[in-house]
Amino acid sequence: MSVAGDDALRRNLRNNRRQVSIKRDGDDFVAVLQPSNKIIFRHDNASALRKLCHSLRIEIVSDTIPDPNNPASW
Repeated sequence: MSVAGDDALRRNLRNNRRQVSIKRDGDDFVAVLQPSNKIIFRHDNASALRKLCHSLRIEIVSDTIPDPNNPASW
């Protein structure tokens, strides 16, 4: 693939970012794909879900759970 092809691929990935919201579902926390509202990840720890989403480059558009490491999210 050429360099121009690489740039086009990067632009396409940036424009089509996966977006999720993180919220509580009973005793667990879930990452819900937006706008389809399908649960894609479930964990008992919200911080682990945030870390996973960041490592997979999934954008968190709504987080209803306060992050204890970030007082601005309270």
